[in-house]
Amino acid sequence: MAEKHQIFVLEGLRCASCAAHVEQAVAKLDGVSRVEVNLVSKLMRVCHDADKVTAADITAAVEGAGYHAELREPTAPVAPASLPSCVPWAVSAAFLLPLLVLHYRILIDDGDYRIAELCLLVPILILNFRYFTRGAWALLRLAPNMDTLVALGAAAATAYSLADVIHLHAGHAYADSAAMILTIVSFGRWLEAFYTAGAGDALAALRRRLPTRATILRGDGARESIPAAQVLPGDRLLVRPGELVPADGEVLEGVSEIDESTFTGESTPLVKEPGGRVFAGTVNGSGALTVSATAPAQQSTISRIVRMVGEAEVAKPSIARLADRLAAWFVPFVILAAIAAVAAWVHCEGDLTFALRRGISVLVISCPCALGLATPLAVMIAAGRAAHEGIIFRSGAAMELAHRATVAVLDKTGTLTQGRPHVCATQPVGITETELLQLAAALEGSCNHPYAAAVCTALPHGEPNPFRAEQVRTVPGRGVQGLVNGEPCAVGCDAFMKELGIDISQVDLWEIPNVATPLYVVRNGCLCGAVAVADSLRDTTTEAVKDLRLEGVRPVMVTGDCTRTANEVALQCGINEVYAEVPPQGKVELVQQLQDVDECVLMVGDGINDAPALAAADISMTLGMGTDAAINSADIILTHDNLIDAAAAMALSRELTRNIRLNFSWALGYNIIAIPLAAGAFYPLFQWTPTPAFSAACMCASSLFVVLSALRLRRKEEETLPEFIEEEGY
Repeated sequence: MAEKHQIFVLEGLRCASCAAHVEQAVAKLDGVSRVEVNLVSKLMRVCHDADKVTAADITAAVEGAGYHAELREPTAPVAPASLPSCVPWAVSAAFLLPLLVLHYRILIDDGDYRIAELCLLVPILILNFRYFTRGAWALLRLAPNMDTLVALGAAAATAYSLADVIHLHAGHAYADSAAMILTIVSFGRWLEAFYTAGAGDALAALRRRLPTRATILRGDGARESIPAAQVLPGDRLLVRPGELVPADGEVLEGVSEIDESTFTGESTPLVKEPGGRVFAGTVNGSGALTVSATAPAQQSTISRIVRMVGEAEVAKPSIARLADRLAAWFVPFVILAAIAAVAAWVHCEGDLTFALRRGISVLVISCPCALGLATPLAVMIAAGRAAHEGIIFRSGAAMELAHRATVAVLDKTGTLTQGRPHVCATQPVGITETELLQLAAALEGSCNHPYAAAVCTALPHGEPNPFRAEQVRTVPGRGVQGLVNGEPCAVGCDAFMKELGIDISQVDLWEIPNVATPLYVVRNGCLCGAVAVADSLRDTTTEAVKDLRLEGVRPVMVTGDCTRTANEVALQCGINEVYAEVPPQGKVELVQQLQDVDECVLMVGDGINDAPALAAADISMTLGMGTDAAINSADIILTHDNLIDAAAAMALSRELTRNIRLNFSWALGYNIIAIPLAAGAFYPLFQWTPTPAFSAACMCASSLFVVLSALRLRRKEEETLPEFIEEEGY
């Protein structure tokens, strides 16, 4: 099955019921495995079998449900969020005030101002007629939504007022109720949109970092400006001072400082010289650079980050799925409850006026919007704040589970250490030091492990390597072996040497630093010596380990390195539990052993060898955008390449979960209490029921409570855009 993930922009969503109807319509398509609709961002993420379902099929299903969908590329620019016009509610309020004056004069001097009230109601109905058209259309499709409830309530009040005027019944009409319902709901919707407009600012800020143009250097020396999306690997690009780097690549000519705070979180620019790597979306300093593109624009690091943040904002924790199930039945239930309330009070009291007030109150006091906003708004804000802090949650489940970890299994190389090892000592046996390094480099040259790179870079500059390797085979977690100039050779750790039956006692470990890992070199079954490779701890590792303990997590170090080196590194960073000389499959087994004793396991790693353990853990993290294998396996990506963000991710997860539970509890509790109250269930006890206007105000207040509660998650959010991007509007 060729599974595909696509994101669609939706139009016409009004409340949680709308989102539920769209999800149900798309989920019915054969080949669709998952659908997630975000009510706040108006985005839908669909996972489907590309061989069975196309984007056209999905948009057709959405159209059939009465809404509009358009496929959107994850990195495509998006227009900034715009507020709906304030004219409808502002002008409505201008007509409402004199209407209320007339209404209360009726109560005071018994004058008949009902026709004047209806005249003032007419412009309010016209200004808010969209509620009636959208609500009626949704009802005809048997997919009623919030607009349907507002329309039914206002229409019932208007119809009763009109009938009252025509038949000149005693008492007063309900023009004031209809006017107040429409004005208050319109104002509440505008206020809700005002506060939620910036929920997706983080993703919009990331998209502004995507370059739009690139200057390509042709073979004849000509320069041509092309869209950045058309850049291909191997293209030679000119990056002028102050410009965004258009693609990931390698510097060919020039020297300049590059602002990489997008990825590293560090504001200090880094000097880039020929041979240095640069990333799309970073800002060039004062020097011009010639760059060779190494990846197309769609596969650049910044594009991947934007794609993952966008998917995270659409993702749903499990509690949101409960809200979706409730939302699908909520509006029909409210309509039936309103009808039942009217029928019950007419039967019990015989008072149509009182019964009608109860039915209208039920319709307008219910708040499916609060249920729909409780989770997606909090998730969007949390995902945005996380992105600013260099944390990318790849799923709603990751957001929900991160804080539940009880033990953190930490890889050593590249996670606790900097991942930039270097050769710190050599001990040749029977050959020269240069020959030892050349022999080791011949085998390690075809490997992508950091230790292999350290050995290769230790070779004397300018000297050709006389050794040539062939039939090279990597033994994961152990070393590498093959033929060098026709002779069987191997390079690896002491455990690998034991497996090969090699005596390594000739190497004096006392002359090798404790933090260094000895790599033994063997030729024709004889030990040729050892190359000691050391890797320094990250500056923040010790603090990160302390922060994990403060989060209630027990740190455990796991590595394929020798026990001697592992224990020294663990001692330096304050970890008491160490598992050394563990192969990649052994890391998976360790994770499973911890899970078997009911531990919730967080695995943190960055290499290909860590990918199986990352996939097996309950929650997994990778640092610094790691290898592709690690990224594809990890639930959380720490783009600032800093382990200290692991505890920050857990803290944000806890804060988000608390916020969602509070919002969901409020939304559910409000409706459980408000609907019976509006229906008059407590009238015999309190001799009071809410008026339709008061009910409409309560409904708006309920939604705003959820919105303002979710916005509390933004309080630690910091803007990290380079000043140049802000000033130039990139």
